[in-house]
Amino acid sequence: LLEKLSVKPEEVMAIGDGVCDFSMIQLAGLGVAMGNAQDSVKACADIVTTSNDEDGVALAVENNILAEIHPSEIPLDELNARARHALMGNLGIQYTYASDKRIEATMPVDERTRQPFGILHGGATLALAETVAGLGSMILCNPDEFVVGMQVSGNHISSAHEGDTVRAVGTIIHKGRSSHIWNVDVFTSTDKLVSSVRVVNSILKKR
Repeated sequence: LLEKLSVKPEEVMAIGDGVCDFSMIQLAGLGVAMGNAQDSVKACADIVTTSNDEDGVALAVENNILAEIHPSEIPLDELNARARHALMGNLGIQYTYASDKRIEATMPVDERTRQPFGILHGGATLALAETVAGLGSMILCNPDEFVVGMQVSGNHISSAHEGDTVRAVGTIIHKGRSSHIWNVDVFTSTDKLVSSVRVVNSILKKR
């Protein structure tokens, strides 16, 4: 079956708690026994997680799969494709750089993001800043955490005109256990500073 799916055994994690799971656990690249499993099942597994009553499956996935995923390594085109039908996509926002220290994204000044008289709307600028800071905090979070925006405030310094594309550069200025504070500067295509935005994100534990 694995050959038909073009999946290698080392790419599989199998979790079981009964004798009938022996072959599955031994075949997988990572065999996991539940904490409530028989001793013989635990003996044939690579690792033992907690019991069913203690969310053992979720813990195994978090520790052995999610913890190995680094959002900063996800291709930018994948990040942009995922957000195509969300606010980010509706405003034409595109990530252009992502690391654990800096996030960059662009947004066109067009009929979606301008004011009626042809300059960039401040609300669209704040949405761009929150988008940048949100990804930055997601990259910094642990697998058992998630991010929600808590506060955004901005100073609009100059204007960007229709037909231009603005660039947002976000850098973290405080990384606490329960909150992150980001500074996001927004520039025109000629590097004129349009807005300086402060974003506060709350870091919460998944239940």
